[in-house]
Amino acid sequence: MGLRRGGCVLLALLFSFFRSSCGRTSSDVSASRSMDSLIRDRAFRELVRRRTGVVYRVPLPANLSAMEASVLRLRSSSLWRRGANLSASYIPPGTLAVPHVRRVVVVYQNWRGMSASYFGVPGYELAAPVVGLFLYDASDNASSAELDLRVTEDPVSIRFTVAAPDSSTRCARFERDGSVHLQNPASTGQCTARSTGHFTMIVPSGSSSGHAPARKEKKWRVLDMEIVGGMLALALVVLMGTGIRRLVKKKRRMKQIVRHAEENDALGAACVGKSRMPSAAMTRTQPRMENEDAPMT
Repeated sequence: MGLRRGGCVLLALLFSFFRSSCGRTSSDVSASRSMDSLIRDRAFRELVRRRTGVVYRVPLPANLSAMEASVLRLRSSSLWRRGANLSASYIPPGTLAVPHVRRVVVVYQNWRGMSASYFGVPGYELAAPVVGLFLYDASDNASSAELDLRVTEDPVSIRFTVAAPDSSTRCARFERDGSVHLQNPASTGQCTARSTGHFTMIVPSGSSSGHAPARKEKKWRVLDMEIVGGMLALALVVLMGTGIRRLVKKKRRMKQIVRHAEENDALGAACVGKSRMPSAAMTRTQPRMENEDAPMT
C-alpha cells in the first residue's frame, strides 16, 4: 500500500498543469460520503415551504458546528440562463444538470476545521478548508438523486480564503472513488472545476507557505481546552483549600470550647481508662456538738 501511494505521488510530480494522485482510504471516502448524505437530507428539509431561487443556510447538528452549509433550489432553465452563486462558489450560465431534470438543488459545504480529519493528499498539506459543491434532483423530493453538471462555456469557480498562492500551490479535487486530481490554480488564485465534488488548495508538506486554517483552528481549540482545564483545576484547588481551612478552623474552635469548659468546671476530673470523669477531693466532715458552735478538737 505504501509503494502504491508513493507511486501516485511520483506521478503527480510529473505533471505541472493537471495532475492526478490517490491516497484516500476507503474509510475516509465512506465517512465523507456519509456526511454528504446527512447534509443533503438536512438541506432538503430546510427547503420545505421555502422560496425557489433564494440561498438558505442549512442547520447542522451540534457535533458538526465547525462546518457550514447552504442550499439553493433552482429550475434547470434558470441554472442554464443565470447560473448560481453560493458563498464562495460560482456556477456560470450555460451549465446543465446531467441527467436533465426539471428542478435542481445546489448544496454548498465548507468543512472548515474538520477538513483534515476526512481529506488528505500524500506529500501535501491542506492550505485551505475543503469545500463541497453538489447538485441533486429536486423534481421529486422522494428521489433527491445526485446529479453531475456539464459546463459548455466557463468552468465553475471556487474561491478560498488563503494568502496569495505561490508556484507550489495546487488545487485538489477529491473524486467519489477516493482518487485526487491536482491542477494549478487560476491566475486569480481560484480553483476551477467542470464537475461536482470536494475541492481545496494544497501545498507540499513542510512548505513555509502552507499554513492550513484547519490546523490553526485545531491548535486554537487545543489551547482553549488547556485554558478551560487550567481554570477548572484552579477552581478545584480553591474549593479544596476553602474546605480544609473551614475544617481546621472548626476543629480549633472545638478544642477551645473543651478547654474553656474544663477550666470553668467546679469539680475536678480524673481519667478512667480512656474516659475523663468528674471527681472531687475527699474532705472529712468535722464533728460538731449539738449545742456547741465550735468544733471539737
